[in-house]
Formats: sequence, structure tokens, C-alpha cells
Amino acid sequence: LKSCSSFTAPSPEDSARVNPDASQAMLSRVLTASAFGVASLPRSSGYPALGPYMPVSNVLEHAQMTEEVKAFDEALTGENPDYAKAKDIYMKGTGASCKSPVKTRTLQGFAQADLAGESYYDTFIAAGSPPKWWDSWMLMMLDDTTAMSRVKRVTCLKKGVLGLMTFYTSHELEAAIVKAQDPSTRSDTGSAFAWDEAWAFFYGNDKAGADSAWEAARKRDGDFPNGANISELIVTQFNKGLKAVRSDTYDLDAAKAARDDIYRMWVVAYLRASLKYLELAEKNYDEKAHAEGYAYFLPIIGLVHAKSPEASNKMQEALNITKTSIAAGTYCAVKAVVEAAYPVLGLSCESVGDFKDAVITTCPCSGSTGTLSAGVGPVAEVSGTATDMTCVPTTTAPPQEAPSTSGVQGGAVLAAAVLAGVAAALSA
Repeated sequence: LKSCSSFTAPSPEDSARVNPDASQAMLSRVLTASAFGVASLPRSSGYPALGPYMPVSNVLEHAQMTEEVKAFDEALTGENPDYAKAKDIYMKGTGASCKSPVKTRTLQGFAQADLAGESYYDTFIAAGSPPKWWDSWMLMMLDDTTAMSRVKRVTCLKKGVLGLMTFYTSHELEAAIVKAQDPSTRSDTGSAFAWDEAWAFFYGNDKAGADSAWEAARKRDGDFPNGANISELIVTQFNKGLKAVRSDTYDLDAAKAARDDIYRMWVVAYLRASLKYLELAEKNYDEKAHAEGYAYFLPIIGLVHAKSPEASNKMQEALNITKTSIAAGTYCAVKAVVEAAYPVLGLSCESVGDFKDAVITTCPCSGSTGTLSAGVGPVAEVSGTATDMTCVPTTTAPPQEAPSTSGVQGGAVLAAAVLAGVAAALSA
């Protein structure tokens, strides 16, 4: 891992609500100078930075989960994807991320986590998704041999695994807040360690954030250059939350606000992807674009549904992966419903921005209001060593449960409904 400076740049007030455009201009300067090392100063012996974030604990092994993502993607690359190898990586791991010398982290372990009681997870359950829906979806895609083309199947899996990493990042944010409320675990080895884990899973161990959910947000920033710069703004919220769950600077309200703003920024990033690829797939149908739009919406189904069931359902109906074309007018109709929900989502036309390579220009966004929150600069480094552990991959996979296809509630076309559609196609 590459180190970064201990320089802490000036930052806005923790709770300040700012104009997205103004905040981005300022934060771009802050992050460029401090977090990305352009004006870095020599550092001592603190835990190494993870990109623009300065952890206060050893989360090297956690960050190496993006090596699992990379190996999973590589198994699916080319004209003849090795689905069996990808499934083996998914279920057993490669040994890149170790819990102990004899236990590895696995993508399936993340997908099977029961996170009931956590706000992100609970939005999916409330919307009708079944427990362990990520695992059901991943196994359905990995095991399917007839229902979808190679392009759709591979694209869904490669983008879907980023949604899975986002899902588990939410768990560590929630766990950090719970631990911070207990004085006995409000520490750099307790609550702050959990918050650091969240960033590690979101950003990974590559100095540029390759193969991570953060990288997906950065790419969409490039597609929507006049909107909020999520990949930079979100770092400041992770910084803010870390500060809030540490013992000397504990602030429960600030920690919860940072978590919620991170979730809001996920909505922006993944919504941009869904809108972009829906537009491209309608204009000139392409299976890869369709699958990207579909898979990128999965991580925010619950978050959007909690504020606007109509917007969530319309997007899912439009991107249903079993379709073989997108009818003319679909993009503008869905975009109008989604944009009408911006106020309740805390978003705006300005924060989402405009797709720079738009091919459908007859339905521009207008009229919505909403702001994004600026966080703070990185915390000062803490002396410590990030040790790299060696472990042996699991030799046997855990018992495989039958994928669930239940859980549609109130007419919502959720991920479970898509599973049911794929299952029906398989049995046809």
C-alpha cells in the first residue's frame, strides 16, 4: 500500500450543508492537496493510507477483498468465461483476504450475512427482497446455462459483485455506530476499526482504487462532469464518520449523518449508471449496456424504494434483464418519475448532473432541489503497522441453499422478482 501525507487540510464544518457545485470546487482542492498526495509532506510510521483515506487501524487484509473481486472478474473474462472457477472463488475465496491464518474472507460470506436491524439492509427487506438475496442472485447467475447470453450473464456478475461489496460496506458503517454507542468499544480498536473496515471494503488495496465500488463511482463522475463529484465528496464523509466514532471526538448524530450521506451518494453514483445505460440501450439496443444498467441499480433498490416505491419500481421494470429490447420512450418516462423523486431522495438535477455523451436529449432535468453534504479532511495518522497475513483458501464450500425467488411485496418488481423471471426462463 502506498503511504500518504499526515497533512490535514482545512475542512468545512461537520454539519454544513453546501451548494453541490461550490462544495465540489472546494473539496477538489482539499482532496487534491491532502488526500491524493499532490502537496504531501513526509509522514512518519502511521498506518498506511488507503487512497485518499487515513485509517487509524490495520485494515490491510480487509482492503485485499478487492483482490477477490479482481480474481472473480478475471475468471469471467474472454469468449469462454470459466463460470465454475468464478463460483469457486465466490464460495471459497483465493486467500487474498485473511481473517486468520486458517480462515479466509469470501464474497459469499458477505452475501449470506444476516444484517437485520441495519438501516441499509432493512430497506431491502421492507421493499420485499428475501433474506440473503445477494447470494441467491449471485448463485442464479453463476449456475445459469441457458436463460441469458454470455454478455448479459458476465456483465451482470462483474457489476453485481461491486454491488455486493457496497452491501457489506454498509454493514461495517452500521456496526461502527453501534460499537461507538458503547463506551467499552468506542475506540480505535473497536468502533473506529469497524469504520476503517467499511472504507477498506469500499476502496480496496490498490492505490488508485481499481476493482472497487469506489472506482465505479469515480467513472460515473467522469460521465456526469457537471454534477457532484461523488468519488471525492464521499471520502470526506468517511473522514467525518471516522472522527465521530472515535472516543475523543465522539458524536453520534454526526456519525449517523455521515452514514446517511454516504448512502445518498451511493444513490447518485448507481442512479447515474442506471440512467446512462438505460438511455444507451434504448437508443441502440446493446446487451452489455442493458445488463450494466440493470446490475448497477441493484445496490440502491432498497434505498430508492424507501423514499419512492414508484421510482424504484419504474426503473426495475425498464431494466428487467429478461427483456431483449427497450421500447422507445422508456428512458424519458422513467427519468421523469425518478427526477420527481429527487426532493425526497435529497438529490437535485445539479447534484446528479447530465450525461456528457447523451444520445436522447428530449427530456432534460429541471425543477428539483436538494443538496449534498460536505464532510471533513483526513484524521491525523496513528502510529501502527499494517501487517499482511497469509492464509489458505477454504477447501470446501459451505452448504449451498436453493436460491430464493420469493419476496415480491406490494407489486414491487424487486431483485427477487427478476430471479423468478430467470428461473421461469430456465424451466421453459
